[in-house]
Amino acid sequence: MSKQQLMNFIVAAKKDESLKAQLKDAQPEEILRIAQQAGFNFSEEIKGRFRNRWAGVYFCPQREDINEICPALCPPGFRSLAQYSQSTCSPWDTQEKYDFRSGVKYS
Repeated sequence: MSKQQLMNFIVAAKKDESLKAQLKDAQPEEILRIAQQAGFNFSEEIKGRFRNRWAGVYFCPQREDINEICPALCPPGFRSLAQYSQSTCSPWDTQEKYDFRSGVKYS
């Protein structure tokens, strides 16, 4: 299950200083490579969220954890992934802006 893989990744990255150090300055594709090498098998949806830096995601509880362990994922000019992702959504959105199930990079 991919969400469980994401949760396991978050827990491991918070505990493992070596993994945390690798992720600190990593960009989306590098994060995915590091995660795969560490044994995490993300679904295309989770890969799409990383590739798009959570753009268009109006709500995701794990976004704050990812912001903490992958700080370079946050685009310049934004304080956090939450601020960035919310800036890519409309207040009238009732669902995520993009279909991440394909793993596609939208922007």
